[in-house]
Amino acid sequence: MRRNLPIWRLFLSASLLALTLAPNITSAQRASPVPPVQTEPMTVNVSVRDARGMPLEGTALVRLRSTIQSYDVRSPTRETSTAVFTRVTQGEYEINVECTGYKSTTEHLQVMGFGGEFNTFIYLQREGDASLARPPSGIAMSPKLQGEIERGLDAMRKHQYDSAKSHFLKAARLSPANSNAAYLLGTAELALKQNDLARAQFESALRLEPAHERALLALGELQLQSGENAAAIDTLEKAFLVNGAGWRTHLLLAVAYAKSNQFTKAETHAERSVALAGTRAAYPNYVLAEIQAAQGRESDARLTWQNIIAQFPDDPVAVQAKQRLAAPPRSALSSDSAATAELPLSASPSILIPAAVEHPWAPPDVDSTEHLLAASAPCQIDDVLSRASLRLNSQLANLEKFAATERIQHQQIDRYGNPGPVRDRSFSYIIFVHPLPPASYFLEEIRDGSGDVADFPTSLATRGLLGLGVAVLQPLYRDRLSFACEGLTNIRGQAAWQIHFRENEAADLSIREWRKAGVLYSVPVKGRFWLSASTFDLLRIETDLTAPVAALELSRDHLSVDYGPVTFDKSKTTLWLPWSADMYMELHNRRYHHQHFLTDYMLFNVDTSHKLASAPPATPSSH
Repeated sequence: MRRNLPIWRLFLSASLLALTLAPNITSAQRASPVPPVQTEPMTVNVSVRDARGMPLEGTALVRLRSTIQSYDVRSPTRETSTAVFTRVTQGEYEINVECTGYKSTTEHLQVMGFGGEFNTFIYLQREGDASLARPPSGIAMSPKLQGEIERGLDAMRKHQYDSAKSHFLKAARLSPANSNAAYLLGTAELALKQNDLARAQFESALRLEPAHERALLALGELQLQSGENAAAIDTLEKAFLVNGAGWRTHLLLAVAYAKSNQFTKAETHAERSVALAGTRAAYPNYVLAEIQAAQGRESDARLTWQNIIAQFPDDPVAVQAKQRLAAPPRSALSSDSAATAELPLSASPSILIPAAVEHPWAPPDVDSTEHLLAASAPCQIDDVLSRASLRLNSQLANLEKFAATERIQHQQIDRYGNPGPVRDRSFSYIIFVHPLPPASYFLEEIRDGSGDVADFPTSLATRGLLGLGVAVLQPLYRDRLSFACEGLTNIRGQAAWQIHFRENEAADLSIREWRKAGVLYSVPVKGRFWLSASTFDLLRIETDLTAPVAALELSRDHLSVDYGPVTFDKSKTTLWLPWSADMYMELHNRRYHHQHFLTDYMLFNVDTSHKLASAPPATPSSH
């Protein structure tokens, strides 16, 4: 039966296609040169920031110690919360930072210089704060647990909230450590108008997973409704910090700051909500207009109300906008007055309770989410890319191949956003590292001793997902992509450079391709990746389509790959390798979630006569 199914295969030109098309690529593409590395001693500037990227108010003590040389120096931070170290040679170092009121931290530092100075950033977390590091997704659920959650969601759609609560309560008892079960139980309590019980469940979800996005937004909104504006700001800013902010997060922050009479911040968040909301921007525009009116800027508010009526004439908010235009102007709020009670709140049921219509089933498009960026952290894109390429290729140069156990899980997702049964399979997975002159590498995947992809658990087969980050950072592909360094942000508790990229329309070949019935289709992508500010190791990459691919009926293709350190005990080697990949697809109007997990790494070293070194299972949640 399966032979009659159409076989769809996703390829990356970094793996299979680079093997078959390498001669053409080499002749058509010019590898971007990497500037010569500085060999003379240089000055290293270590800027210490809090979790939101702001310079510390107090003084931190920074220790810079070489792991192979005699360098071991301590220096306090001074102006702009920066510690300065002179006469530092290129190599590997360890940074330890201590500051009163903050948790001490130790990070690896790779000093690579293309000039006289090397700048790096370290983020500290306040004592008492729960860890906000966000581990890669992919917590397995037992069939019984999944069944209770599905029955609970079905009851929610039918407005049978008591029944939903019963199912979610059973799910929480089956898996007390499951943050999603606690969150869903909270939504049922909210539907039953038990706000205090709902709040307790959202707080429980956050104790289990401090970065749980929907629980943070739900708690923030409940705090707003209770008049706890300062607490709501703290919760919602935390959501922005660890998950980025889409239009809804910015909207809630706009309301929270407005109700705290911080109108400048409120207007900034309202404007960002409008910019990101697209066709859903009617309500964010209305909040923006109310904030403008509250400041006495009646002409600006009237213009915003008029825009709502012109752009969203059929939206219920347009009726409110017409009423506001017809009403007499209100006086501006004074700085010491209470924020107007008439500033709107988004309706809780539409956000917190799974709706009986379309429900979010995949992460937002990369251009629909913003991340909190640090101030005064200049980023030179050519410098960052050169360091990242040098760091990555220095690791690949010492590798011939590495092996792992790969587990692939596949689920179809219904129109309500609910995943179906898991179909999975595990493979023995080997990646061969091939040099591609003059200065690039590509990865070739072999599963169970074969390159054939016909043994996947479904008719959707993938190759090369985990090597995408390698491809994007290679000089060979540099001319195909447009890069922009957006700034410094916080990824898994680390300072990281955030890079946006987009495939050029003039590129002759895409780095992502699909194959259908033997025919290859280019799939141009855009995305972001994050590089450690201290080592320039790749932490995460996310991609989306630049536009739907009509020939494939492919309207969505969101990919996220997490990378991290894997230590091989026998050889005492630590390499940055892929941990997991998540792929969300909408194909032929059907939705799929495809996950890859790598464990049990084994390393083949070029310089040890192919002696095998094994790694313990990776533990992403600890990073």
